[in-house]
Amino acid sequence: MKHSYAVLAIAAAVAALFQAGCATSYKLGTTLAPDLRDVYVPTVVNESDQPDAARVLQRALVREIQREGTLRMVPEREAATRLEVVVTQYEQSATTYSSHDTQHPSEYRMTLTARVAFTRIPRRQAGEGPEAAKPIWVKSSVSGSETFQGGSGAVAAKLSCLPEAAKDLAETIVDGCVGAW
Repeated sequence: MKHSYAVLAIAAAVAALFQAGCATSYKLGTTLAPDLRDVYVPTVVNESDQPDAARVLQRALVREIQREGTLRMVPEREAATRLEVVVTQYEQSATTYSSHDTQHPSEYRMTLTARVAFTRIPRRQAGEGPEAAKPIWVKSSVSGSETFQGGSGAVAAKLSCLPEAAKDLAETIVDGCVGAW
């Protein structure tokens, strides 16, 4: 009985030391400076051939920013940062074919690609001219994707897949913004 208490005491001491070491070495959450967390997100621009891509991505970005919790969307005049997103490509490609029908795909992948610029909004001081925005995280190509099944319900599956691909892209964008440091 005494032996099991000694083992428990040693295990507790080792766990406490390990926890203390991890607490000083690792930090949960973002390293984005607190003064850069107020973000203005202008309307997403659509340069792709998918008419709803920008609208669906805009909605997904708002939801992801709210869900993730590091950034806070504010009007432009109150913002410290600006997140500009341009949907540059919508692509749908076959990923899987049935072994008995190689002419018609059984699964497709939908991919949305965007150009992203997360920048610091310069504060204008009295008597100074305009200052250029300072890049924090800029990517010429960021993608999000989702798969859907082909077949008779392919049109409905494709329509329901666009929000999921946009959600995946929004998660990638927000992760890039808050993890850019």
